[in-house]
Amino acid sequence: MAETPPPTSKSAGGAAHPDDEQRFAAQPGQHESADPQTPGPGTGQARHEMAGSAGYPQFEGPGAAHYGSEPLEPPPPVGAPHPSYGPPGTGPGWTPSGAAPPQQPVYGYQQVPAGPGTLDVGRALSYGLAKFRSNPGPWVGVTAVGVVIYLTFSLVVQLTDPTTMLPLLLIFLAIIAGVWLVQSAMVRGALYETDGTPPPFGAYFRFLNAGNVLLTALLAFLLTFLGSAICLIPGLIAGWLCMFSLHFVVDQDQGPFEALKSSFSLVVANAWQVLLLALAVLVVTFLGLLLCGLGLLIAGPVATIAVTYAYRTLTGGTVAAL
Repeated sequence: MAETPPPTSKSAGGAAHPDDEQRFAAQPGQHESADPQTPGPGTGQARHEMAGSAGYPQFEGPGAAHYGSEPLEPPPPVGAPHPSYGPPGTGPGWTPSGAAPPQQPVYGYQQVPAGPGTLDVGRALSYGLAKFRSNPGPWVGVTAVGVVIYLTFSLVVQLTDPTTMLPLLLIFLAIIAGVWLVQSAMVRGALYETDGTPPPFGAYFRFLNAGNVLLTALLAFLLTFLGSAICLIPGLIAGWLCMFSLHFVVDQDQGPFEALKSSFSLVVANAWQVLLLALAVLVVTFLGLLLCGLGLLIAGPVATIAVTYAYRTLTGGTVAAL
């Protein structure tokens, strides 16, 4: 037998019981609290409230967040100044008056210009030998030209047998001028080597300042000769000071006096390193002479490239890697 549902609390006339009406007097979707007259703990309101205008439950009390009901700050009018923070003139990128601007960060590979460096004499000699071995033909050819010039004028002296001072002086000046030009050609070739471009034979003679070359070499020779006439040590010092004079003429197109001054300054500023280099060059040249002079075909180019390597290193010039 089916159970009979419990009777509803209605009066005889079908009206709801007054207690029922009071119980369900709340609006739809709102739950009553355990006691309608008792607020939820710590809220001052019923434990559950209706959704706010933005659709989020509104809770009140300390630290309660409200969403959707905050007043919006009106945008600043057009043309209004931007807000500033801190004293004026202290923002990013500001520098005091007269101070250098801050350096900007650098990203990626940047090539930094080379500056004057420290000379390693052993490195200079090994550099000269390596460059000679990589391009021996033109170097031997240019050095042989100097040897041929010297032998030619020596043969002329033997055949003519001059008896007066003037012909001897002229022949001597012709020999030494030819040697100086060949020496400048070797300096030109060594500069090509340090640039990283092994030169062909014709490139050694590509210098247009032959007059300055001869005048500079003549002044260096006179200083060395006069110094040697006084004593051997002053002559050696003069030759040591003139060590880079042709390099300044051929590489930087300086005049004779300017080139000598530049060479003096460079040698004095690096006296100990250049002195060691000069001694090493003398040893290499002496070893070349031991092989009946044929060793000079190797010793001459190696010494010239080593001195040019020193010149480029001490002046901060280009030095190609091996």
